[in-house]
Amino acid sequence: MNAALATLPILVTLGLLAARVRALYAALAALATAVLVTLTSFRHPVGELLRAELHMLPTIVELAAILFGGILLSELMSRTGTQKRLGDWIGGSSGTAARAVLLVQLGVTPFAESLTGFGIGVVVAIPLLRQLGLSAPRAAVVGLLGLVTVPWGSLAPGSLVAAELGGVDFQELGINSALLSAPVFLIAGAAALVVSFGPRRALAAAGELALAAGTLWLTVWAVDYYIGMPLAGVLGGITVIVVLLLVSRVLGGAAAPGERAPLGRALVPYAFLVGGLLLSRVALGLAGIEEGWWAVLAGPAGWLLLTAALTPNLLAADRAVLPSASSATFGRWWQVTLTTVVFLALGTLLAASGMSRALADAGAALGSGYLLLAPWIGAVGGFLAGSNTGANAMFASSQAATAQLLDYSPAQLVAVQNVSAALASGGAVARVVLAAQLAENAPGPSAATAPVAGAGGGTGGAVLTETVAETETGTAEKVDTTYVLRTVLTVHGLIFLVLGVIALLWR
Repeated sequence: MNAALATLPILVTLGLLAARVRALYAALAALATAVLVTLTSFRHPVGELLRAELHMLPTIVELAAILFGGILLSELMSRTGTQKRLGDWIGGSSGTAARAVLLVQLGVTPFAESLTGFGIGVVVAIPLLRQLGLSAPRAAVVGLLGLVTVPWGSLAPGSLVAAELGGVDFQELGINSALLSAPVFLIAGAAALVVSFGPRRALAAAGELALAAGTLWLTVWAVDYYIGMPLAGVLGGITVIVVLLLVSRVLGGAAAPGERAPLGRALVPYAFLVGGLLLSRVALGLAGIEEGWWAVLAGPAGWLLLTAALTPNLLAADRAVLPSASSATFGRWWQVTLTTVVFLALGTLLAASGMSRALADAGAALGSGYLLLAPWIGAVGGFLAGSNTGANAMFASSQAATAQLLDYSPAQLVAVQNVSAALASGGAVARVVLAAQLAENAPGPSAATAPVAGAGGGTGGAVLTETVAETETGTAEKVDTTYVLRTVLTVHGLIFLVLGVIALLWR
């Protein structure tokens, strides 16, 4: 009976989201349901519940600052034209079409998404994929399949929520999430090549796929292990870009020397942010500070805000861009932040009231078979909420409690939850619609600059052999969102099956 009542807030959330009710209203309705169930059935002391919510206050402030700083930085990079310059330079430096797709999907997209989050990786990647000559529907699919480092998105606030509510060490969660991501990177990369070129040409590029996916996985794991979770996705994406560009330089197709100066200027804000985070982590470690307000100030939240504030200076741009960008950012930020805070309050209440424990008791009754279902549980939350943070707020604590009842490592099962929820959020309906719109509106390569290099050839730029009739006639290519959603979910489903088997064997 308790387990059935404990499912009510989750069912309310999922049902309203499935009915296309706004996430904020769904979260508020679920929170109200959870409060009602707590007061009438679980009867947990109100004082303890309030203390649990207050304990999350530093996390809430940190999340809000990360969200604002990430959105503002992306807005500034876009308004100054820096994102376009980066995309043009990378697209012209890849050498072959297969390498270009992998560089965007496993390099540029993870980098942008890990740094800013909220689907910004797709916003950056899809116009670049269209410039490379990929058709609009395929560009939408490949862009969404590039959202493979969402556990580290926005410098990992969603994973921070999972660690807090799951009661596991943040760095250990990062290491386990990285280990689980090896099949995610490989399968998503293979699918992107098949979508772009077909099975035969994708198979011919298997070596470069192994190089790109292996580089991303090894870098993300190493950064999680030796440095910490926030920077793992950022540095992983950068490393893939560098490695593939070095391969292009060795084999031919490097960018013209004249392009290097503007590229260097465009990278200054990212270098400032990464360097500041690395220095702060060392300083906090030496001071023995692991949590609290100093950790918030000197962590990703503080450095994102500082970097965004200094970005016009770092790019030698007009300072007047900052106020207008800040105003636009606030309009997008407050709703996202409010929704995130409500989801976080819901997850905290589920854990503190004992509802997550009741759900865990019911799940543990399935025995080891539950481990096969664990990725799908995380995926349902990620897909419907469109947010790794929201999904982890709903399910991280119950997954951890179930692991304890099964004599399984909570850190490992919360990592399964984290990775599956993060991946599924990239296939949420809202993300698919955004990707389709971006692909329809982004122009392909102009006829004057569209060499037919094919999958393996050409050193003057990696443009695919797709027709670019829509560019020449001025008509936009329409995208069937059903095709995009079906393709992405099929790839995700395969990955969830693999993660379930890994969870079962990972003892």
